[in-house]
Amino acid sequence: MAAQVQAAPTAQYAVIVRVEGDLDARQTELEADGLQITRRLWLIRGVACTAPGSALLTIASHEWVISIEPDMQIRALDAK
Repeated sequence: MAAQVQAAPTAQYAVIVRVEGDLDARQTELEADGLQITRRLWLIRGVACTAPGSALLTIASHEWVISIEPDMQIRALDAK
């Protein structure tokens, strides 16, 4: 995903960002960096959000960001 974001930093991306530390405080910092939070994910200490690639490149350098993954629809293996 990093190469895709670097190639198109003005495009919008739907991602899940996992963080260390207090989720409330981290959400405030992520929003200040340009992310629009769409859902809080307490179980994994993260947020689902949309953001321009340039904002994702910025947050990737924060030590407290554990991961940035594409937010994709999933389904069970036996679902039809």
